Amino acid sequence: MIRRTRTRACLAGAAAAVTALATALVTTPPAQAAAGACSVTWQVTNDWGGGATTNVTITNTGAAVTGWTLGWAFPGNQVIGDIWNATKTQSGANATATNVSYNASLPAGGTVSFGFNVTYSGSNPAPTAFTLNGAACGDTTPGPSPTVSPDPTGTPSPSDPPTGNLALNRPVTASSTESPNAAAQAVDGNGGTRWSSLYSDPQWIQVDLGATYPINTVRLRWEAAYGRAYQIQTSTDGATWTPVFSTTTGDGGTDDVTPAGASGRYVRMAGTARGTAWGYSLYEFEVYAVKPPTPPGPDCGQAPADPQANSKARNLICYLRTHTYVSGQTDLPDADKVQQLTGRYPAIVAFDFMEYTRGSIQTQQVIDWAKARKGIVAFQWHWYCPRGGNYSAPCDFQPDLTNPSSKLYQDIDLVVRELKKMGDAGVPVLFRPLHEANNNYMWWAKKGQAAYQQLWRLIYQRAQLAGAHNIVWVFNGMASGQGTSLASWYPGDGYVDLVTSDYFQSASDFATTKAVSGAKTTGVAETFSPLNPNSDPAWPYFVVWASRDWNGSGKDVAGLWRTAMANPRTISIDQLPDMSAW
Repeated sequence: MIRRTRTRACLAGAAAAVTALATALVTTPPAQAAAGACSVTWQVTNDWGGGATTNVTITNTGAAVTGWTLGWAFPGNQVIGDIWNATKTQSGANATATNVSYNASLPAGGTVSFGFNVTYSGSNPAPTAFTLNGAACGDTTPGPSPTVSPDPTGTPSPSDPPTGNLALNRPVTASSTESPNAAAQAVDGNGGTRWSSLYSDPQWIQVDLGATYPINTVRLRWEAAYGRAYQIQTSTDGATWTPVFSTTTGDGGTDDVTPAGASGRYVRMAGTARGTAWGYSLYEFEVYAVKPPTPPGPDCGQAPADPQANSKARNLICYLRTHTYVSGQTDLPDADKVQQLTGRYPAIVAFDFMEYTRGSIQTQQVIDWAKARKGIVAFQWHWYCPRGGNYSAPCDFQPDLTNPSSKLYQDIDLVVRELKKMGDAGVPVLFRPLHEANNNYMWWAKKGQAAYQQLWRLIYQRAQLAGAHNIVWVFNGMASGQGTSLASWYPGDGYVDLVTSDYFQSASDFATTKAVSGAKTTGVAETFSPLNPNSDPAWPYFVVWASRDWNGSGKDVAGLWRTAMANPRTISIDQLPDMSAW
């Protein structure tokens, strides 16, 4: 089967507060482990060059511990980013990870695991000495190697298969290569490099794992040029191939293929139909004998589009999925106005990246608001045409889609950097790029569905490469009253978290929006007036447009806000959970 990367973890998530350490390396909870009473396994599960995901397992070899803190010193210049199943402190090279409420107990002989993302430059060496509650661990063991020693005749025991990416830095060949994107760049662990083929069908890429292993998961991290129809094939000798998976409906993004009962020394992606006019292109081609770990977050029946989405983004998706009538207003002064009118403050405030590419950046103001008000941040982007003109100007952006030196890329990367700054500050963002897809007004909609989808995927990919994993991706258009359907503009499940409509017009809009992708949460991302829980469909959330247009809407918007906020089913900011604990 094929599926988007999913997460199963505790709802509690990892707290994101960082406490500076002065000189002490660790704190000591009430119950301490004796010296030499623990061992630590440190495993790099994904390394993309300049950044990595690490999984750490503590084994308690002494008396039971209630409350634990693991301490270590980084041997390089590593800096911890997101952490899950623990809280962190870091001062220079010194770091600690401390339990969260649901994994505080560490019985004799028991284990506990946590993970985090780390950035670095140069090399990424692993620590070799750890302390548990201030006492040195007497037995530190390295994690399983992500590579496999060549063994043409050996067959590892299926009952104890190795963890990690078996394809990492293994020998790889391909049917063709578009220079300079060599086949080896699909197995180098660097999410910024890629393999790409010539612009024809069929094409393939295959990796030699060095020995025969059970194949639990094959992960394909597609670039914009993806495979629409392809097979995953395995072989024991590199000559005779067995198909273990096949699809004709690939849509790019990150595909996790889980072929039941498969095994092999060689694994091949054999493409028969491209999804674009370009070739086939993979940032990474990964193979696992054991299911790869996933970041933390609740399992609410919807995996995020970004397989590396942090716990705050995952929790935000699930919160909207499990609630209705979460209120929102565009612009900070207008949110204040709603509170003055009703006594209640909207749960969501929508900001705009419109002026960012012209030098007016408000990121810190947004971070400060999110920290002070503890509300949900949304962003739309009235993007000035990179070739000149405003957001509705004629703008042939298609020649820039494959030109990384273009102003198009520069604008995207600027906005992505600001999104990442918000993520680094612990703020998840409902990001609504390329909005109102099917109204033929914005420049990004004037070149048709295929060009629009390519541009959307490019924005997503630039965010992935920048490590901005705090984004909830909001696809948006009009559910009714347009010449083309909302569904015809949809970029694909691998690029979207929420499917939303502008200007809620009729009860049928809810079903129309839901039908675009039944697995995704919906919403009204922009509308002239708030929803009424007594009469309107149960949309998860709504965001009212700026008050400067309230009078032109033909509705008593102020009165409708009073009605909405008088209803206890409308969720205001004071009813939100503590997102700092997500």
